[in-house]
Amino acid sequence: MKMSREINVDGVLDQRTMLLIRIGIYSVTRDPVALSHFVREAFKAGITKKEIQAAALQAWGAGVTFSELAVPLIREVEESL
Repeated sequence: MKMSREINVDGVLDQRTMLLIRIGIYSVTRDPVALSHFVREAFKAGITKKEIQAAALQAWGAGVTFSELAVPLIREVEESL
């Protein structure tokens, strides 16, 4: 966690923005465990499904195969809440 605080040392990015960035990152790296975690945290923070999908699909530019994991995973997390 210390590294996470150092990255955003001045609190320039709010929690909402950080969550959406992480969703985009883990959509690209295709890490379903981390992606599920941050999608769940985003829903808890009041971020809408549409916003979460938009962040996840930023990976689309890197290729369909990178972001194809995100859409069903978002639906799965949403349904589990």
